[in-house]
Amino acid sequence: MKMVKEINDFKRFIELNRDRLYASAEKADDIALDDEWMQEDQWDEIYKQGEKKDGKI
Repeated sequence: MKMVKEINDFKRFIELNRDRLYASAEKADDIALDDEWMQEDQWDEIYKQGEKKDGKI
C-alpha cells in the first residue's frame, strides 16, 4: 500500500505543479544536435533493454 500512496502523492504533485514544470522544461527540439547531451547514446541502450524486457520488441 505504501507504493500506491507514493504514486498517488506523485500524481497529485504533478497536477499541482504542471504549469511550473512546463515553464521550466527544455524542449528536445531546441537542443542543438551537436550538444554533448544529445550525442550521448547511453539512454538509447537503456530504453532498448527496457523494451525487450517488457516484450515490446
